[in-house]
Amino acid sequence: MRAVILDISPEVIAERHRKDLDRKDEVWEGVYHMAPPPDEEHQVVVDDSFGLFWSYVKRHHLGVIRSNKGVRDIHCAEENYRVPEWVFLRAGREHLLKEGGSYVDEGPDVVIEVRSPGDETYDKIPFYEKVGVLELVIVDRDTRAVQVLRRIGERLTPVSPNADGWAYCEGLKVFFRAGTANAKPVLRVLLELDRTEHAF
Repeated sequence: MRAVILDISPEVIAERHRKDLDRKDEVWEGVYHMAPPPDEEHQVVVDDSFGLFWSYVKRHHLGVIRSNKGVRDIHCAEENYRVPEWVFLRAGREHLLKEGGSYVDEGPDVVIEVRSPGDETYDKIPFYEKVGVLELVIVDRDTRAVQVLRRIGERLTPVSPNADGWAYCEGLKVFFRAGTANAKPVLRVLLELDRTEHAF
């Protein structure tokens, strides 16, 4: 179900913050978007992928990964930000994560979004293009299907999987594909630098 609230009071926003319901809330050119809390399947993909990639990135000194960081368009006249599952900044760009700050004010190298039915994941693509995101990884919560989009010029363009069905994310040096385990969909991840495969 979708709803449009023409004028949301500061009290409602403060109450959502107090109850920790606003972690995924966003503002799209001055319009407040309230996202429901993620369900268990969504959270499994988010938590397992973050834990795996956090240790991988740290181990190989690739850069930094942060969860629940807003990506902000500082050039917009109105407040304008999105909150992906996590962002990756390659080594040398860590300064974009300002101490104590909630936002990245330039396009991250990689953004991951876990798509749930009826959400606004695909509606965010023009924003990510505008702020300069280099790669966007979209994982379907239910099927674990993965789409990697890479910046070509001003656009984020889908990357064709290789002959074995793996889609490659250059920034993270990771291959993705959907698979099954025990008759359930899983996200398969091949860590290029470790030469190890994981599934969740």
